[in-house]
Amino acid sequence: MHDAFKVYTVIEKLPHKIESIFAQGDKLYVGTSTGTLLVYSVREPLPTQDGRQEEAISVTLMETLKTFSKKAIEQIDIIKAVGVLVTLTDNCVSLHDIDTFALRTQLNNTRGATLFSVFSKIEFQDGLVPQVVTRLAVAEFPIPDRLRTLRTMEWVGTQNLCTGFDNEYALMDCKTSVWTTLFSPGSPSTAQGALASTLESTFSTWNNISSRATGGLMGLVSKSGKPLITRLPNDEILLGKEHSSISVGVDGMPKRKNGIEWNGTPEELGYSNPYAVAILAGLTRRIEIRNIETRAVVQTVEMPHAHLLTQGKLLYIASADEVWRLIPNSFPQQIDELVQKEEYQEAISLINQIDPVLLDETVDTLGRIKLLYAHHLFRNHHYEEALALFLELNVPAVDVIALYPAVISGHLPPKESEVVSSPKSADTATTESHDRHSPPIIMSTKELEDAVGCLIRFLADKRQKIQQSIKLQQQNDESLSYNYQDQEHDTPEQTEALEIVDTALLKSYMLTNERLVGSLLRVPNHCNLEETESLLLKHKKYRELVDFYRGKKQHRKALELLKSVHTISGDMHGVLPTVYYLQRLGVDHFNLILEFGTWILESDPIVAMKIFIDDEPGIDKLPRYKIISYLERLSLDLCVMYLEHIIHELRDETSEYHNTLVVSYLAQMQRDSAISGNEDAVQTSRTKLLEFLDESTFYKAERILSRLPTDGCYEERAILLSRIGQHDQALNIYVHKLKNFQAAEEYCIKNFDENDPSKNVYLLLLKVYLKPPGKEKPMLEPALDILTRHGTFIDPAAILNLLPAQTRVDQLYKFFEKSIRESNKTKHVDMVVKNLLKAERLQ
Repeated sequence: MHDAFKVYTVIEKLPHKIESIFAQGDKLYVGTSTGTLLVYSVREPLPTQDGRQEEAISVTLMETLKTFSKKAIEQIDIIKAVGVLVTLTDNCVSLHDIDTFALRTQLNNTRGATLFSVFSKIEFQDGLVPQVVTRLAVAEFPIPDRLRTLRTMEWVGTQNLCTGFDNEYALMDCKTSVWTTLFSPGSPSTAQGALASTLESTFSTWNNISSRATGGLMGLVSKSGKPLITRLPNDEILLGKEHSSISVGVDGMPKRKNGIEWNGTPEELGYSNPYAVAILAGLTRRIEIRNIETRAVVQTVEMPHAHLLTQGKLLYIASADEVWRLIPNSFPQQIDELVQKEEYQEAISLINQIDPVLLDETVDTLGRIKLLYAHHLFRNHHYEEALALFLELNVPAVDVIALYPAVISGHLPPKESEVVSSPKSADTATTESHDRHSPPIIMSTKELEDAVGCLIRFLADKRQKIQQSIKLQQQNDESLSYNYQDQEHDTPEQTEALEIVDTALLKSYMLTNERLVGSLLRVPNHCNLEETESLLLKHKKYRELVDFYRGKKQHRKALELLKSVHTISGDMHGVLPTVYYLQRLGVDHFNLILEFGTWILESDPIVAMKIFIDDEPGIDKLPRYKIISYLERLSLDLCVMYLEHIIHELRDETSEYHNTLVVSYLAQMQRDSAISGNEDAVQTSRTKLLEFLDESTFYKAERILSRLPTDGCYEERAILLSRIGQHDQALNIYVHKLKNFQAAEEYCIKNFDENDPSKNVYLLLLKVYLKPPGKEKPMLEPALDILTRHGTFIDPAAILNLLPAQTRVDQLYKFFEKSIRESNKTKHVDMVVKNLLKAERLQ
């Protein structure tokens, strides 16, 4: 609560009973029960040098009109536009001159009037010309079609009247004379339509809440008060029912989410922006003043016997023989008092409702008071509301994080203490210092969890806004410069802000929900390196730390960590995590791959080879010749494994790699043959070598031949000789070194080319059989076998020259038979072709 108004007694011990009062400008009109009209001149308190009002108000009686009326003056109003004083006396409405008080006219057709309502408003005639339009409504008894007494009424908008009966409010459209019941306690709401049901439900809800809040006492002692209607700005009215008030609009529907719950039953209801004012009934009458927006009690004033009050800026209250004036304190003064009392919500509401011209430069901005309010909420453990306000005010994240204990705010950089000042009046100056390194508020474990939960939402929103700002800046830079890629888009301030936000977000996750840590560190983030390292190592979050290092491109640190924890049980145990990390490094970090791949290859070579031979994208882009050289130094078998992978699976046709694989097979054979019991390994390597020599067409046979031992590898040598066209030497090896006549024949089948008779391998094989080197005897039998099966591919004349003289003719029978048949077949085919060509030519 604060002092919104100063209370002055302006009229004391009046000898006449006061029936009505009305204030307009510097005039106060008092109507008495004897028909006397008293007109007072009012001099407002003047402000002093310090901006406060002086403690004085001057009220001077100007005129006493004893013969103004023969009966009590029940109601007074003014139509300023035409200079008319409107009064209700003797159940009739009269119009008097505002200056001379001479009777202009008595509205005889208002005989039986019980009250009237005047409403003036600027309207646009024909939609163009502004004009003040005044409407006067007069209520008579009885009201047609409403067999009840009309107790009060007010204009709502330009054509609707809100009327209040003993137990009913209704809207009347003055153009159509249609009545709409708003609510009626005495009737079932279902019979009143949706509008009445809505209002009745609203009132019932408030009454129930009020009853619970007062322990049910108010419901027991309250009685149904008289209907009260008060006009508010923007075509809004305030209706009273018992101890509740609700605001409705032109359509009769509630305008505000919540109504006012008075601490008693109002007998009179008024409004002076932005306050609702009520005279509460009871043994000791009092004035209760509430903020129309927050519904909070602003001020309470004891006023015995008060029963009348005026509306608007000039707020007068009267008893039977006294009149008091409620003069509002200046709004800067009210705001200053509210802030000093830490009633920030009321101060904010006040600023939002009043005209900005009523404030001066001494009043802090709305945003600054909201900031004070946010800090106040935070200190009182209302974290969700406080963080929502911080977000609305776009408070830097660093200032909000600094409010938290060191477990969250410990990473903040040193900074000067910040001062948040409250509004200053002339003689007071209250400051509230918020030092980032001063002890934060004390929180219990539960409070800290709640506060951090709210902080997470705040930081997530801040993070998104900063990123959007950076993106927008990048777009602007792109549109202004051709060197877009060369620009540094993140300003130091943005980078620092993101680092503070992300680090606090990480700490918040660690405190409330560790499962979210990984999701933060796996995406691009700006978490502080040292803080994050320390925190994750402390909690043994090795996987998350590796992800963090990867995002920060701290690959060496990540790999050193993986190596150090690979013996610890858990999800980072073994060499596979390191293998997966190395697989994704790519060619830019090839040296790191080789450096940290060594210990894995030595520890678990088969698994480690996934670094080079897996299906991960990017692995096939690594420099193969460097990998081969690296593996050769570590392990011949691993080098062979890699060469087989790139040649057989990746189809690499590089001649050097094929040569290296052949040489590696030879090296394996030489190594294994030197160890007793390794015959199977030697045979396996040799089988692979022979298959590769036979299948591959990309190695250099000449280079391989020089590496073969002179006293072995005859089959390999034969294959290599065939590759360089030395068929006679290859056949000599099959026949004389290997004694494998079948292999020699298969060699001829494979290498025979009927289009090149000069390189007839069958003839070369016969020469090897029949013209052996040195003093060896000719091998007639295998030669005859070749002639029997493949003689048709050899010139008979050349064969006869090779055969030994002692060869019997019957041994050559099959050869000659087959040869002659083949010759005749060829001759007949040639004759057929000749005749066909001849026939074609003749045609």
